[in-house]
Amino acid sequence: MKTWTILLAILLMSVNSVYAQRYPHKKILRDLENLSGFEQAYVGFQLYDPEKNKVIASHLEEKYMTPASNTKLFTFYTGLQILDDAVPAMLYTISGDSLIFWGSGNPLFLHPEIGDTTVLEFLRGRKEQLFYWARPTNEDRFGPGWGWDDYEGYYSAEKSIFPIYGNSTWSYINRAKGSITVFPKRLKNDFSPSSDTVTSTRNSIQRAEFLNDFDYKIGLSDSIPPDTLIIEEHARPFIYSDDLFRKLLSDTLKKAVRQYEGFPNLKTAKTLFGLPIDTLYKNMLQPSDNLFAEQILMMASDQLTDTLNTSNSIDYMLENYFTEWQDELVWVDGSGLSRYNMFTPRTIVHLLDLLRDEVGEERLFELLPAGGISGTIEDWYGSEAGPYVFAKTGTVRNNHCLSGYIKTKKGKTLIFTFMVNHYTSSTSEVKKSMQQMLEKIRNAY
Repeated sequence: MKTWTILLAILLMSVNSVYAQRYPHKKILRDLENLSGFEQAYVGFQLYDPEKNKVIASHLEEKYMTPASNTKLFTFYTGLQILDDAVPAMLYTISGDSLIFWGSGNPLFLHPEIGDTTVLEFLRGRKEQLFYWARPTNEDRFGPGWGWDDYEGYYSAEKSIFPIYGNSTWSYINRAKGSITVFPKRLKNDFSPSSDTVTSTRNSIQRAEFLNDFDYKIGLSDSIPPDTLIIEEHARPFIYSDDLFRKLLSDTLKKAVRQYEGFPNLKTAKTLFGLPIDTLYKNMLQPSDNLFAEQILMMASDQLTDTLNTSNSIDYMLENYFTEWQDELVWVDGSGLSRYNMFTPRTIVHLLDLLRDEVGEERLFELLPAGGISGTIEDWYGSEAGPYVFAKTGTVRNNHCLSGYIKTKKGKTLIFTFMVNHYTSSTSEVKKSMQQMLEKIRNAY
């Protein structure tokens, strides 16, 4: 009987081995060259087994490529090393009957999609006169290498010391009524109907490059009855200023917020903490919010140097955490909007391996986009049995990346990265080929 048991075990092991070889590294490499969308692209790839410390397959893993929003994985790692367990909502000190407060870089304040009212409730409850100190900074509103013509896209909201409402205006066009609602209300007067007489079926909102001057157009459509209620949301960054910040906050508090002209006593400063830090990480990683990513590096810099500056955080991480890595990091911003960023595929896999060890799969998979379920891969990489891909996307024109973890049918967790640069096909076509390969990996390993 023992003999038969041993033979059966050997047979099962052989079957599993053959099953795994249905997608060996040679077939993986062939697919990377021949699948639709990959043919003329510059494709970096690595598949890694962390339990065996073994690279299963690699292609151009040593080459530098544009990571796009895969950069946010490095920003996430920075936050984990430097920031506390709760978001530093703001800083303040009290002098006599005055409360002087200033920004910590917190991007969640009054963000319409997050609803963080920590600062608002604190200031509302104070009896002192409120003074806002616009702490000095040499940080530019945009990151190095950002597209100059992206200024009116929500993904290019301006960085600032004290963000409010996501540094954006949120407008809602009602086709049935031919009207527009603007939030925050103070900016409503900055919206004007477009003088463009060309008819269009699409609603549109455009902002002047250097002014908070918005033109909107309500689209027409013969296929939509005029009494049909269709409300479309549009988010557009506004040009940030300390004066606008104070006015918006005064409107919301319904009491005066004055400018503090002196220099507060920083030795007596206190930090008001807000939501759990994972709220920020999750809302940065899943929808790939660029402002959140940039502000994380600014908040980290504040902890390191008392100055909010993106390059301070990057320099600190390069000097203290990435010194002995196989490939030097070319890293300039928090979000990945800049094409100046360059990482190698094996660098990203190494970071993902570190994150898995330091954060743990349970927490990590809650924060990352989950295939077929959440974030930027809500419509991709899903299965009836539930998500099996947990990964960060990154997209700029003609470049798409996907890096993260895949849960195989055998219960293994593998780490992978796709870095597909300079393709001329559609991004959807590239994603379909990625999905085809990930399904094969899931079934084979």
